[in-house]
Amino acid sequence: MDLFARLSQTKSEPWLLQGWFPGQSLELAGAFAQGGGLGVLRVPAFPGEGELEAWIEKAKGAGLDLKGLRDRFREVVEQAKQRSVPFLAHGPEPSQRLLEYLRGCGIPRLAFVQDPEEAERTAQEGADALVVQAGNDLAERLAEIHRRTGLPLLAEAEKDLARAKELLQIEGVKGLQLRSPLLLHAAASVELPGFSKLASIPSAVLGEGVKALPRLKIRNLDLPYPIIQGGMGVGVSWEGLAGAVARTGCVGIVSAIGTGNHFPDMVELRQGRPLGPENLNNSEALTRIVKEAIRRSEGKGAVGVNILCAIQGYERVVRASVDAGAQLIISGAGLPLNLPGYVGDADVALLPIVSSARALGLICKTWQRKFNRLPDAVVLEGPESGGHQGFSAEQIADPAFSLEALLGPVIEERNKWGDFPVIVAGGVWDRADIDRFLALGAGGVQIATRFIGTLECDADANFKEVILKAEKKDIQLVKSPVGMPGRAVVAGLQASMLDGTAPKIRCISDCVSPCEHGVGAREVGYCIADRLEDARSGKKATGLFFTGSNGWKLKELVSVRELVAELTQDF
Repeated sequence: MDLFARLSQTKSEPWLLQGWFPGQSLELAGAFAQGGGLGVLRVPAFPGEGELEAWIEKAKGAGLDLKGLRDRFREVVEQAKQRSVPFLAHGPEPSQRLLEYLRGCGIPRLAFVQDPEEAERTAQEGADALVVQAGNDLAERLAEIHRRTGLPLLAEAEKDLARAKELLQIEGVKGLQLRSPLLLHAAASVELPGFSKLASIPSAVLGEGVKALPRLKIRNLDLPYPIIQGGMGVGVSWEGLAGAVARTGCVGIVSAIGTGNHFPDMVELRQGRPLGPENLNNSEALTRIVKEAIRRSEGKGAVGVNILCAIQGYERVVRASVDAGAQLIISGAGLPLNLPGYVGDADVALLPIVSSARALGLICKTWQRKFNRLPDAVVLEGPESGGHQGFSAEQIADPAFSLEALLGPVIEERNKWGDFPVIVAGGVWDRADIDRFLALGAGGVQIATRFIGTLECDADANFKEVILKAEKKDIQLVKSPVGMPGRAVVAGLQASMLDGTAPKIRCISDCVSPCEHGVGAREVGYCIADRLEDARSGKKATGLFFTGSNGWKLKELVSVRELVAELTQDF
């Protein structure tokens, strides 16, 4: 009898499913499985040869989470069969290629769902059991899902385990998913059956002992976590990513660049490209994106817009962002000296991006003199960020210009003007980085590259594949039409520029003023608006794939919710 057949019939202790992935995730998965629970390994998007086999061996008895798998479907499923993996887990909408190999593989399937419609569809596709995500009306959803599917259910436990114990009384609920070590230990206080063996897992494996992060206060915003998702254009962060990030209690940022590409039916095109800046950075398209991001945020966190100072039509885009309901505006790629004048009396937080204390001082002096206003926070972007840099190639290689070296002088300059937060950006990767910069005096962090590796990231699957497959040597500084270095994955575009087959430069969109209507593009060999749009839409041969210096570390595709849980350690 397979795993979930036993789960359906058992009347004894509830099943407990691992729901978090600390640094020692392999050890935790094995400990869960050996302790009588359901341990699970998160499979990389593009598993390397021999990699998965070693993991399965190390975490014997654990299942495989395939939500982020994007390649080697057949090999992964076959390996799971050969190694007697007890179950495979996936999301509510597995790809058709994955489904092809899951059907008839003989391994029980566990699917993560949120609502009855997802559950019913997933059950029809052959799932054997379901994990139902926590949230409003969980008890009602569990009852309805069981009524529709008849499958055994595991309820995602929230912080109140006494309430979770009540969920086990609902017909069809056979277990709980525990999303933190604290929940596992709390199970003892409510005498939850099934916890005893798991409670003995060593603390080092559980990954506990991390202090709670401070809240982030910016103007009228009081946010649970000091994390801002960096705005990534063209179209890497639009409504899907920004809305999902805000829904976790962080700040989700919409990129205002190239919005006309998102809704080509709304703009005038020439040769398939938005004609002029009013169509490229289209106000109506931006409004639709921002409003949808706000809707998806479900009233949590905050949604803002990132706007490059260097774009043509900057003032128009700022005003459109305010009218669309953006709660904050982040602006760099030049000094946004007139930004407060474009916002007027609107209650919108303003965050200029700077790369030095001198730049911050100039902005504060100008804003105070002309508009009687100071920044609500400032983003200090160091030289490890993706995309355009505020430094020369020589400065990027100089330790004197590292983010750590820049932070102290910027804080000193900030102290001359007020106590607004300094948000650090560029190379921030994990919770250890967050803790380190907060200890140095930062009020929060901005993280962009890691959000490329999320299921909700708005870029095409091919964009994510280029980043997820990149090695450290592939991420390099490149020349840009704006006159400053950019950081990107060296791929097909750079090869075509060397052999003379690069796409013709046409400057249809007239995107940024430093390019001088194609002069800068012809000097470096490509149009940045066209090549960034090609990357967003998944054209590997001609796209410019921006990423931060740590992009090579991305190996997994996870949900925004899972990534934020990892960064905050608040599961």
